[in-house]
Amino acid sequence: MNAKLTGFVSEVKFMLVLATLCALLLLITRAGIGARADLSVAAIAAAGQICSLEMPEEPTAAAAAFNQYFTLRSRGRIQLWQRNANAGLWLCQARGAGMWAEIALMFAYDCTHRRIIGMRVLEQNETAGLGDRIGEDAFFEQFDDMEAASGIEMKAIRIRANQFDAVSGATITSRAVETIINRALRHLDQVASALRVRVEVRP
Repeated sequence: MNAKLTGFVSEVKFMLVLATLCALLLLITRAGIGARADLSVAAIAAAGQICSLEMPEEPTAAAAAFNQYFTLRSRGRIQLWQRNANAGLWLCQARGAGMWAEIALMFAYDCTHRRIIGMRVLEQNETAGLGDRIGEDAFFEQFDDMEAASGIEMKAIRIRANQFDAVSGATITSRAVETIINRALRHLDQVASALRVRVEVRP
């Protein structure tokens, strides 16, 4: 009986050691991958367009170039990168519910002037001819150099610097974009504050 118990204890110890080694290997692998694992080729290209940075077309070279420009600060449904050459410039990729499926978008935010530099829609599956127009230049060009100190607001007719025109016939989709960006701005405020970067964004 004692021999069986000793053998069982030895097996449990071995399994615990093996599980610990696997967990450490996973952590090391994730740390080594860094920001590259969280970005698609389309997202890297969008980052280059928004921030006026040249990105190689070849995926591995593009990821390497991106990692030279930005440092990952937050993972998850809202991912944040800080510009290495300008601590006040942040890049955000965020997801949220659209009319029919998730919408994924990317925008750059200038903390110093509290403005969105630009925005691109990365993924969407909205109604053809209506909600899917959020992927058109005419829509996301509204976000170029947009005031965002107190968040952004969707309106049928834009009259303020922090407002954007809703897509005609696609109020739910337009509201989804507003919600995704405002949620991301609040998260950015929290992360930047933790890094002692002054960001004045109110919910």
